[in-house]
Amino acid sequence: MEHRVVGPGPYRATRLWNETVELFRARMPLRKHRCRFKSYEHCFTASEAVDWLHELLRNSQNFGPEVTRKQTVQLLRKFLKNHVIEDIKGKWGQEDFEDNRHLYRFPPSSPLKPYPKKPLYQRDNSEMWFKRHSIAIGEVPACRLKILEELPHWVLSAMKCLANWPNCTDWKQPMYLGFEKDVFKTIADYYGHLTEPLLTFHLFDAFVSVLGLLPKEKMAIEAFQICCLLLPPENRRKLQLLMRMMARICLNKDMPPLCDGFGTRTLMVQTFSRCILCSKDEVDLDELLAARLVTFLMDNYQEILKVPLALQTSIEERVAHLRRVQIKYPGADMDTTLSAPSFCRQISPEEFEYQRAYGSQQPLAALLEEVIADDKLSSKEKKKKLKQGNPCSS
Repeated sequence: MEHRVVGPGPYRATRLWNETVELFRARMPLRKHRCRFKSYEHCFTASEAVDWLHELLRNSQNFGPEVTRKQTVQLLRKFLKNHVIEDIKGKWGQEDFEDNRHLYRFPPSSPLKPYPKKPLYQRDNSEMWFKRHSIAIGEVPACRLKILEELPHWVLSAMKCLANWPNCTDWKQPMYLGFEKDVFKTIADYYGHLTEPLLTFHLFDAFVSVLGLLPKEKMAIEAFQICCLLLPPENRRKLQLLMRMMARICLNKDMPPLCDGFGTRTLMVQTFSRCILCSKDEVDLDELLAARLVTFLMDNYQEILKVPLALQTSIEERVAHLRRVQIKYPGADMDTTLSAPSFCRQISPEEFEYQRAYGSQQPLAALLEEVIADDKLSSKEKKKKLKQGNPCSS
């Protein structure tokens, strides 16, 4: 029961859906079942499907062990809605799948999702950047993103309270039994009502594509760094604060359980994954993909939200170059910045003659005037310098 690794590139969510559907149809065990004194061949119960698919997703490098049984049920509901499966009477189209003994079967054919038809984005002259990162993040459209406001003070205080629990020095309200649960609910409500996820609708395909690099952790971190640089500064700040809080809560042994029936790590991923990554259009695997991404972000957020070392070095070298080419001439009132010439410009013969006649004569005349006006030189020294500066006198 192996799930082929779906690598990075455009339309990765669609490719993952098709791969999962094909594998589910090919490997899901089918057998004879009885229901209400009637036998049905080549079918399976809902619970059998949940068991098998849950095990498949947990062992897949595309999704990982963080996948929950509830998420598996949600995926099977989408399978039923899209006619990947149907009930034993041939009904489908509704998301009423439950984890029970109800019988289901495969239709004669399960429709695979077609790849979206999008116009190819024109590449600019930055071919080196494209070759390095396009395989990882696919085509990245121009970023026209809505700038989100800063975190409200009360949300920031609540996040600091849980991140530093039980040492909530900034929190002035009285605490009570279950206080930490109410604070967590306050934070979850704020992030849950954002009009756009922190990674933005615009960059959904780019981040999903990078998920294909997770088996190569170092390369995935570098690609995530590049993608996060495309985010608005307010989004990066909110993401950084949220990831730091989530990581600290998971590592805090003094933190009481925030929800009955869920581990702390699972609760963090399920609560905040959709406010971090989701698609504006319905994508059938977005919950699983978001959970996979948030898990990786939570473990590596400190490295991912740094500026890439190669980019930082390149910028420092460019700034150092600009500083070197700033030349201050004696007697000048301001600095003159000389940029490196990019090409030679052809001039007309008349302009050449003018530059030859006046380009050197004017500075030379100014120099002779300085020699004549210099009171420190004797008459003999002035005559000598004037003769050196006037080639026509020899």
